[in-house]
Amino acid sequence: MKKLLTIPLLALLASCGGKESESTEQKNILENLTYSVDTVVVDAGDDFLSLGFRLGAFDLSPDKKELLFFQNKPLSLVTVSLDELKVLSITEFETEGPNSVGSFIGNLEAGPSPDVFIKGFNGQGIFTAKGEMIENLKIFPEGLDQKYTNDFMKIYGNSIYDFQSEKFYTQPYGEIIKDNELWVIDPASKTYTSYPLPKMKSVGDLAITFTQKTADGTMSSYYGPSAYMEIQNDQVLISGGTMSGVYRLSSQADSIEFIDIKHITVPNEWNITVQKVSSDEASFKEDRRKIAEQLNFMDFKWDDTREMYIRFGKKTFLGENRGDPSSYELYLFAYDKDFNVLGETKIAGLETIPSSYFFKDGKLYSYVNVEDELGFAVFTFEF
Repeated sequence: MKKLLTIPLLALLASCGGKESESTEQKNILENLTYSVDTVVVDAGDDFLSLGFRLGAFDLSPDKKELLFFQNKPLSLVTVSLDELKVLSITEFETEGPNSVGSFIGNLEAGPSPDVFIKGFNGQGIFTAKGEMIENLKIFPEGLDQKYTNDFMKIYGNSIYDFQSEKFYTQPYGEIIKDNELWVIDPASKTYTSYPLPKMKSVGDLAITFTQKTADGTMSSYYGPSAYMEIQNDQVLISGGTMSGVYRLSSQADSIEFIDIKHITVPNEWNITVQKVSSDEASFKEDRRKIAEQLNFMDFKWDDTREMYIRFGKKTFLGENRGDPSSYELYLFAYDKDFNVLGETKIAGLETIPSSYFFKDGKLYSYVNVEDELGFAVFTFEF
């Protein structure tokens, strides 16, 4: 194992005024937050890891002892021991033929066994750790208009698969639907149930596009808030950067619930207007800056050691000119299992936004590239 690199401990104090949360009437547990950061490096042995796409699609094994991710050149599944901080295996996958879903992996889910779920641009299925497809899940629900049965990505482009319920949770886009919806697709019966997601409309309403005509045709640039969907603490959570609230669906439930989370130190929703489509570059840049400087709520992560959800929020301040670095303000929020606010604070002294991050043993691991080797910034929060 390679010697671990250590960043000096940061004892940074952050306060948010000592007010109590209106949603729980509890003291703000993050009022006196301190944290330290260490950097660890994974031993790849004699192998070289291709990190051009960072971690890309990744997941943890159910026991959180292993990290699984795909590197694209060549297309290979990498398994890393998080306890030993070393690469356990690199298995090359086919990019063509019956055991392939294409040359680019869009989603990876680790199953309760060595099997994994993989989604590409051309299909999806359950694979063995050796790269053999054991179940082809490129299915289209019955009752769907036949003209959409070739639109695989419009149905599954924004989807996750749950090994526990053996169902897909997906938000189709394009002309397939008129409004924001969640589809729960059962591959066994080829049926689906749809649930409205009206609050997610704000994410699309505040996305902007710049169009420019050139000699080669029309070029478009896109910018907007993020949307998130993932399974945390055995629940499907759907949220967006524009709002504090979250949709929650239990894998065993037959209805979806919107939880209107109320913070007291930050706005709970955006209050801006933008021009959705513009051909004026100056106007587009101004709206892009306006969007970036809003508090963009990020996704939820369940910390099973504290039995609470942790969530970041960020404000991005773009550079004046193309290529100039951006600067950030970073916020941290904590919630109980029912999404009552336990704490909220602005974090000082952090220059980069956590990337491809997850909790293990109460510590937050965030991907970092250490001289072209796989590493993690490991955050220890004290509160």
